[in-house]
Amino acid sequence: MKILHVHALFSLYALALSPSAFAEQRIDIVQIMGQFVQASYAASRCAKPDQDTLSHFLYNFQIVSVRATEELKKRSPDQTEQQIFNVLKQRKNSVERAIDDVIRTNSCSDTRIQDLLKRFEIQANLKL
Repeated sequence: MKILHVHALFSLYALALSPSAFAEQRIDIVQIMGQFVQASYAASRCAKPDQDTLSHFLYNFQIVSVRATEELKKRSPDQTEQQIFNVLKQRKNSVERAIDDVIRTNSCSDTRIQDLLKRFEIQANLKL
């Protein structure tokens, strides 16, 4: 499986989690992937990270993607990758629209967007 396909598939899957899943005390690899996806999208809209920061972020994102891949296969053994991908693509688009709405209404200075940009920096600096 190509790494970009894995990256896209599980980026989408992470976004499919319901808000109640994030409220649970235990954070799992799929939730971490969702956090990476959200931070990545916010950064793509509101930040201009330097090449080094972006490279570190993408490296860490790839590691999280691979680990999330293993978990998602366990959680959805009856679904094909394509089925999961199709559902998640719709949900990803929904999440992106929500982030875009926040930016359009309150700009990139909105505290929620700023929190995602901080998370992007933290995720870029992780030593995985």
